[in-house]
Formats: sequence, structure tokens, C-alpha cells
Amino acid sequence: MGSRPPGISFKLVLLGDGRVGKTSLVLRYVNNVFSDKQEATVQASYLTKRLVVEVFLCLQDTAGQEKFHALGPIYYRDADAALLVYDITDSDTFLRVTKWVKELKQMASKDIVMAIAANKSDLVRLKNIDTQDAVSYAESIGASLFVTSAKAGTGIDNVFSDIAKRLLEKRKNSTDGLSAPQPKKGILIVDDEPEKEPPPKCCS
Repeated sequence: MGSRPPGISFKLVLLGDGRVGKTSLVLRYVNNVFSDKQEATVQASYLTKRLVVEVFLCLQDTAGQEKFHALGPIYYRDADAALLVYDITDSDTFLRVTKWVKELKQMASKDIVMAIAANKSDLVRLKNIDTQDAVSYAESIGASLFVTSAKAGTGIDNVFSDIAKRLLEKRKNSTDGLSAPQPKKGILIVDDEPEKEPPPKCCS
């Protein structure tokens, strides 16, 4: 990893079932690339995305398979924000989002910023979840909902820009303000397969 420019950084964790498109969203956002044959990430990868001149997000993409569900708290317990991703063609992935939200409320920071991505909008003809129902649910938990497509590259910038804006507003309104310790920088992708050893601290 090379040196990082100075600035304010936040940790954002991505949660959702395997194959809902978490890694594809990250790679489209950071590198503007997409592959229909995206393989599960086995090793941890670090990337950096500059949102505005002084703001960076540390995105941590978590394992999506059910057998790795218990690893979730390792990733999100110290997160500033969470992006919950579901596949609009699979109603089960939306139900899993609601379970992740319950866990976040129990184990993550009480003021964690949350957003929901209704991914794979390019497959709208196969949609199994009413968008308005998802919007209503997002509003009920204080989250924003965005319709995205990693394949088409739509809606993604809006998701991360909104999260960054809300994080900055929260920090501005906090009692510590900008004097608070700086979160770490970078993007950690750990999708579908966990590392044998405990994962390193995000972007240390």
C-alpha cells in the first residue's frame, strides 16, 4: 500500500448475502469495472476512494455466506456506517438485511449511519421486492435506500456520497467535532471466504 493523502476518513462496512453484489458495487465505485464472472474474494484487498478533497471512506466488504455470519461483529463493531445490500430478484436477501439491522442495533455503535442498496436494478423485470416496501422499511430504521446496478454502474455514486455527507454532518454535530481521533483509511474486501487468521485492522 502506498502513502495516503491526509484527510478525514470513516469506516463503512458492507453487509448482505453472498452474491448480492457487494464486491461488484465496491469495484465499480472505486475502479469503474464490472465482471459477470466476479469471483469470490479470498484474500483481503485494500483500495482508497477520495469522495471530496478531504474525505475518504474505508469500505469493509464482509463474507456473505451463512456459515460465516458469526464473523460479522468482527467487521462492523467499530464501523461508522453500514451499507446493507440486497438483490432485487431475491426476497430472501432482503429479509437477511432486516436481520443484519437487528444485529447492528444490538452490537454496533448506537449512532451508526445506515443505508440500503437495492442492487441489480438491471434485472428489474425479475424483481421480487416492491421498492416502496423497501423505502418504507428504510425510513423506519432511519436509513436511506438507493436503487443500484453494479453492472450498469447506476446509483452507486449517490449511495457513497450520501453516506459521506451524513457522516460529516454527524461529526460536525458531535461534541468532539474534528478533534476526534481519525479513523483509518482504505478499502478492505473480504467476500465469501474468511481468512484463516483474524483479518487485519482496516487499513492500518
